[in-house]
Amino acid sequence: MKKLILLTTAAVFAASLSLHGQVATSFDVDLSPDAQSFAVNAATSLTLTYTIDASGGIALDANAPGGGAARWNQIDNATAGTTSSAALFGTAFTLTYSGSANPLLTNKTDYGNAGSGSYLSTQAQGNVHALENGEFITFTVSGTATAVSGFALDLVDFSYANRLANGGSSFGVEDTTGTIVEQTIPNTSTFGTISGDAISLASGESMTFRTIAGNAGGAALSGFNFNVSATAIPEPSTFAFLSGIFVLTAVALRRRRS
Repeated sequence: MKKLILLTTAAVFAASLSLHGQVATSFDVDLSPDAQSFAVNAATSLTLTYTIDASGGIALDANAPGGGAARWNQIDNATAGTTSSAALFGTAFTLTYSGSANPLLTNKTDYGNAGSGSYLSTQAQGNVHALENGEFITFTVSGTATAVSGFALDLVDFSYANRLANGGSSFGVEDTTGTIVEQTIPNTSTFGTISGDAISLASGESMTFRTIAGNAGGAALSGFNFNVSATAIPEPSTFAFLSGIFVLTAVALRRRRS
């Protein structure tokens, strides 16, 4: 009988677990053909909209007005990720840019052609290929998905490139609560990935990518990966099933006592 009660409790607990799905965002896109001259492409604004279909597939659509759609649209990804949370099916969420200057799609400093890849920086200061001291890139989350119970974006990791060769360079991210993840980049590291496990966003919250305070160096944002989750709400049929289990448990206990 104790086992039956434990199983019933476990079923209720399982019904309220958060379900996850990982989503990838990359600014390192192939801007082919190589013969196409490409330096920088600035936009007046930037939004990244993630649409979740009826089966949990997540598509990414980047909107960068005035920035040359042919290049910015290559950030789009029809298969950016998936989620197993049925509560999120048919919803969407958006990351809206609000950096220290206009968003900039820039190529690697080592190259100079369209096929070598591109990265996200800001249109400011002397080196447009990377974030320097005081520059930052902020994304704020909104959308219909954020209204779902328990919605959260948990940063898995973020990538950098275009390390500035002017002494100590750095890169980090900070969320709305003040949690900071940052790392000094070795001179030998022109690109890399940093764990972002401590960063989590709910509706209306932001994550800011920047250099470490007081460090004149920096790098460009190559991309980031995050988990999207929501608290699963049991369907009415699940409640009915659990109610039946409780009734059976009560009847069995009564018979045992009699």
